[in-house]
Amino acid sequence: MVDSASLQFVSPYAFEAMQKVDVARLAALSDPELRLLLPCLVRMALCAPADQSNAWAQDKKLILRLLSGVEAVNSIVALLSVDFHALEQDARKEQQLRHKAGGSNSESILVSQLQHGLTLEFEHSDPLRRLRLALSELLAIMNKVADSNGEFFLKSSELFESPVYLEEVADVLCILQAELPSLLPIIEVAEALLHVRNGEWFMCLLVANVPDSFSEVCRGLIKNGERQDEESVGGRRRTEALRQLCQMNPSQALNIRAMVVEECHLPGLGVALTLDYKPDMADEAVSPLVSYVSGLLLGTNGKVRTWFSMFIRNGQQVRRSNSCTQTRED
Repeated sequence: MVDSASLQFVSPYAFEAMQKVDVARLAALSDPELRLLLPCLVRMALCAPADQSNAWAQDKKLILRLLSGVEAVNSIVALLSVDFHALEQDARKEQQLRHKAGGSNSESILVSQLQHGLTLEFEHSDPLRRLRLALSELLAIMNKVADSNGEFFLKSSELFESPVYLEEVADVLCILQAELPSLLPIIEVAEALLHVRNGEWFMCLLVANVPDSFSEVCRGLIKNGERQDEESVGGRRRTEALRQLCQMNPSQALNIRAMVVEECHLPGLGVALTLDYKPDMADEAVSPLVSYVSGLLLGTNGKVRTWFSMFIRNGQQVRRSNSCTQTRED
């Protein structure tokens, strides 16, 4: 098991380079930074582009030069060589089988009986079997989320926890989502990743490799979030994941905060983003947090006022409870 805080996340510089497909900036990335973005870059280099311009042809040559000599590229190329149509058909059959069995995963079309643990199987598998192992595990988590009626759970999964294979599992995850988007909608995949260890790290890599999905993923996570998030484990994990996404793309932090207010979900995230966000020209007379809180409480939207007032009251009750507990202990 590994603590996601010790993992390397995608930097704002790298994310912006991916958003703009700025090859010169991508070339300036360190090897560890570039490693996180290989699934998208390899697909760019290999797949037929919609853009047939000469400028893109030149950029593609630069990307190929950038990828040459990177050892992990070969394994990603092998993943992309699989018959994804046949893989999707098997996955849909497995979903139907699970549905008929009431969610039981005792039988699997994607993965035959495992001889060893999931991590060991992954290590010794060819590219197709690696895709099947990861897809079967991911679908099982997505199905459990769909059947949970909003009740949070944390799923133990060797595949998402082994520090030795995290990057390779992330490659497989990104390729699966990119090649099977109708089977694996990115919002549903992101939601499933909240329920595994290192989920926020996998989520940031997934979004960095599909940078146009940033706002869509964030809105989906907020919509599915709790109205009051401070005390629940699920709320804290969701808030932390969204903060990590915003740290990767800080220019959108205030837009994500506006989504929080619009949906009236995750009030603690709105406060956290206000504290995380540091404008270049801050008005020292009025702190950003005071402006944000007073704007919500004194605004004209009654729904927002009620929602945020409840958040403050809940926080006050928790502090009083903690104070009373501390006093009794003394």
